[in-house]
Amino acid sequence: MRDIRNARTAGSSAKLSIAAMLLFAASPVFAQALPPPAEDDSAPQEGINGVKYNVKSTAEFGGRFTDITGNQNVYNTFVNLQQGARLLSFTTEMRALDHHGDLFDQFYVSAFGWGGDPNDVARVRINKFKWYDFNAIVRRDENAWDYSILANPLNPTAGFVNGPAGFGPLATSTCTGCIIGVSPHDMNTRRYLSDYNLIFLPESKVRFRAGYARNIVSGPSFSSIHLGTDFMLAQNTRTTINSYRFGVDYRVLPRTNISYDQTWTDYKGDTGAFDDNQTFRLANGTPVDLGVPLNATLNQPCSNTFLAAPAGAANSVCNALLFYNTNGRVRTSAPTEQLSMQSSYFKNIDFSGRFSYTGASSYDHSYFEGYNGLTSKSNLRDSTTNGNIFGQRVAASADAGVTWHITDRFSFLDSFHYSNFHDPMEFNSGNCSFFAPNLLTTPHFFNPTFQLPITCAPPSGSVNGAIANNTSSGPDIAVTLNGGFLKQDEKMNLAEVDYQISSKLGARVGFRYWHRAIVEDSSFQELEFFFPPNANRGDCKLAGTPPAPPPGCTPLPGGAFQFMSPLSTSSPDTTFINQYSGLFGVWYRPNKTFRISFDTELMSADNVFTRISPRQSQEYRIRSTYKPRDWFHLSGSVRIWEARDNVVQVDSLQHDRSYGVSATLNPNPKFAVDVTYDYNDIFSQILICYPNSTTPPGVGACPNVSGLLEQLSTYENHSHYGAADVMWRPIHPLTLHVGGNFTGTSGSALVIPPNSIPGSLNSKWLCPTGGMDYSFSKNWMGRFYWNYYGYHEDPVASPQDVFAPRNFRGNTFTLAARYSF
Repeated sequence: MRDIRNARTAGSSAKLSIAAMLLFAASPVFAQALPPPAEDDSAPQEGINGVKYNVKSTAEFGGRFTDITGNQNVYNTFVNLQQGARLLSFTTEMRALDHHGDLFDQFYVSAFGWGGDPNDVARVRINKFKWYDFNAIVRRDENAWDYSILANPLNPTAGFVNGPAGFGPLATSTCTGCIIGVSPHDMNTRRYLSDYNLIFLPESKVRFRAGYARNIVSGPSFSSIHLGTDFMLAQNTRTTINSYRFGVDYRVLPRTNISYDQTWTDYKGDTGAFDDNQTFRLANGTPVDLGVPLNATLNQPCSNTFLAAPAGAANSVCNALLFYNTNGRVRTSAPTEQLSMQSSYFKNIDFSGRFSYTGASSYDHSYFEGYNGLTSKSNLRDSTTNGNIFGQRVAASADAGVTWHITDRFSFLDSFHYSNFHDPMEFNSGNCSFFAPNLLTTPHFFNPTFQLPITCAPPSGSVNGAIANNTSSGPDIAVTLNGGFLKQDEKMNLAEVDYQISSKLGARVGFRYWHRAIVEDSSFQELEFFFPPNANRGDCKLAGTPPAPPPGCTPLPGGAFQFMSPLSTSSPDTTFINQYSGLFGVWYRPNKTFRISFDTELMSADNVFTRISPRQSQEYRIRSTYKPRDWFHLSGSVRIWEARDNVVQVDSLQHDRSYGVSATLNPNPKFAVDVTYDYNDIFSQILICYPNSTTPPGVGACPNVSGLLEQLSTYENHSHYGAADVMWRPIHPLTLHVGGNFTGTSGSALVIPPNSIPGSLNSKWLCPTGGMDYSFSKNWMGRFYWNYYGYHEDPVASPQDVFAPRNFRGNTFTLAARYSF
């Protein structure tokens, strides 16, 4: 936890020197807050002419000042603009005067974000007429995510008996209902991306393309795992993707292009996780992690969690971790070939086609999981798992489309899509388990006189003796072969007719058929060893009269048992889905200033793959534009999506409705207004089954699984979004800006746990902005901008105070100077 916090405060002085050296700048987030300067007659457009090139350049530099109150972690999650000096933007363009330069005809470079902002981007383009065209982009993204209620336990506020001094289920006052003030899935990673593309002989009939891309994600983060209780793990995230591309375009026939592409993609995953949260102590002083759920009423992590003597010591029979570590080295190679064609060679007919094939393989020959702690139900005290993972993905896809322009007003379109993939996967593992009744007792081990398939090294300090396994304990040694298989075959065809009835009216009608066949299969086989004193447990549990081991369970010397499960291969489970859709659209343009269109798609399916997938859906879309004057533009849109799968024991209903309107007013170069408003309404319901210690009023038993309750789970959310931007130039050198964007959401969901944390269903996002540009001369401009960022959650229908758990307020002030020629 300490490492991830320190990473957020690491200095970035080196970035500014790199920015000055490369002359690259400005964050996308900052670019939203600081709009481009308004057009100005004093701004030069011609650049400077040299002997062979015209050169244009712009540089903007300055600094940002911030004033943040409230939750800094949530501010970093949503905004993450920090204080400091910045090189805000830089662009340079060199263009040959006669389009015949020496090494290049055009050189263009632009960048933003260098110097300390969360997103750094640099772009370069160089070309030589008829010879080559090269472009590249390099990007760095800082991904800070800490929304405290994500994966946090629903702990009560009541304290624990005999808890350590100063301890309570709440770590701090900044997290209502949370054990910790951060999310157990917190992250502070960096993403480094680069992409390089070269076209050789771009104007010739045969041209060649080559490219390379690299994507690295690294940094500290958190995750969680359930081992008797839930523990927060620290992760060292590290993934790398390298992609190599080569292609050739063949353009010999008129109006026809044939392309071949070869891509090689390699993935490396080296992310590991470990437990670094041993904040409590056992009676002997050993640090221990009791997990993030702490609830004395529900005996989490155990009853009498803390001892009276020594005061505050953790009970040694609790579910807890002394040590946990897991890591692996995933490697994936995915070569892909693709052949495509676009042609309008024949009169009135346009054709396009594409076929691709991927044969990927993935493996991890070094998977490891080490556990040292206690799972009280089974007395598991120590275990190690080593294994090998291997998988493949074989995928083929094809698309073909043809448009026949029967007349100038009448056309027919048909498009066909086919795809097929197979994903076989296999995990072979060996597990060694050791048992003890509590965290203060070292596990004993059994010394067999027979040969074992794997070697299990006993924990440090362990001695040969009676093993403390119980009837709930798993096998002492297990060797597992686990295989899975997923396949999908899909075919989809869309046929459509377009007809322009007149210059003011047109319509289209179509039909889409989509067929999917999804196959799931699995195989499983396990060799298990059970050591005394409770050797007759698990798959070797005694049964019958008189009691006897089940078939497949073989006695071994010393009272042990071996169980070899039969090779289990499930019958392939195939799901067939046929989906039919009717499409209809019409557009109407009574005059040059107004246009409106309507589209709809009505779908019906005979089966679904998941419970939330609809069997029927309807989608309606209306779009309109109105431009009575060149300086005034008004547009609106409506989208309504309704879906259902209201069969017995599902009862799923869903809708997603959105309405929007926008207006642009620009009567003269000195004044402009942009206004936008959107409303979104989302609703869903579905029957769910869940365990609960009490039965709420009106809730019945789950008909499919005994011991569970069934209830209709509903979710609804209403979101209002508005944005405005006003530009006013009262005098020639001065331009004023004011505006912002604002979002308000409200909603509800089925909440079962009584300690549920109020979240973001009821919240407000406020982001007003204002500023000015002042042109001091032909080349120099001064800029000042203010931005406000406010996030407020409203769990009780009234705004929370700024110091409530996840609320924050932030003011940023930016001073900049812009030089251009």
